[in-house]
Amino acid sequence: MPQTWTVRSILQWIEGYLARHNDKNPRLSAQWLVADVLGCERLDLYLDMDRPLQPDELSRLHDYTVRRAKGEPLQYIVGATTFRKISVRVAKGVLIPRPETEVLVSAALEEVTPKRALDLCTGSGCIACSLAYEVPDCHVVATDISDKAIELAKTNVEALKLNDRVEVYQGDLGEAVPKDYFGTFDLVISNPPYVPTSVLGTLDHEVSDFEPRLALDGGTDGLDLFRRIVPFAYKALNENGVFACELFETALESARRIAQNAGFPFTRMVKDLAGHPRILIARKTKKDLDDLPAQASDSENTFQTNNATAAHTAVKDASEADV
Repeated sequence: MPQTWTVRSILQWIEGYLARHNDKNPRLSAQWLVADVLGCERLDLYLDMDRPLQPDELSRLHDYTVRRAKGEPLQYIVGATTFRKISVRVAKGVLIPRPETEVLVSAALEEVTPKRALDLCTGSGCIACSLAYEVPDCHVVATDISDKAIELAKTNVEALKLNDRVEVYQGDLGEAVPKDYFGTFDLVISNPPYVPTSVLGTLDHEVSDFEPRLALDGGTDGLDLFRRIVPFAYKALNENGVFACELFETALESARRIAQNAGFPFTRMVKDLAGHPRILIARKTKKDLDDLPAQASDSENTFQTNNATAAHTAVKDASEADV
């Protein structure tokens, strides 16, 4: 008589199998996979542990488990992940949204409540969709160079019913942004490729083997794309606009100098959840101290030039630079 597999027994079996294949958290992985196949939340699994599984469910779980044992990220297997207050679809060929990028959005919203925002290197569209979802009167323009990213971003915009407030354009950074939008944005935000090339080989194999190099490789110092984004951000922002960018932890000081030389005299750094320098915030104009988040009063996290005039010496050249 064939074995009857229940929620309890399949969870135990998958956990054991993945543990033998060096999964870092086999129990969590098992819960993710079974919950997705059964169409429920992970906690709901424990409400009906003796529920028998159907043959089609077992077949899908077999496929999922084999893929996970090979190191494929859970998000690619189930095709979705949570990001802040929304759920977004993910797909191979497009970077998986991460907690560091949630911090990027939080840091940006601490600085400004945007009515117009520009998301460069949008990937899955998680930043653009979050901004539109969390700020009901915000209109967002999102760009990416990747065909797969553009397709996925549009899918997420439509799934979240944000079509009327999120525009998705394909192009290299800002080249696809309509020229009449220049100078109108309250916020330019970006999570560009920023991992130094020499570091790519040290990344966890789940990242290096499965996620697109195009979305990871930031060049020798991780700032290749950042150097191109900064002058465009200056042109795209209005006079009180904010530029927010996620970067590699060793690149913040160099990025600060680049931003100041491009005309952003007021900058601050924000750490990620692990305590690493991660986010650069840059402004054209100084924000009132009473409005600054508490984190910005920490001298370790705040950069500010004493000579705003000097910081603007390269503004004219930067504003005329090609994207």
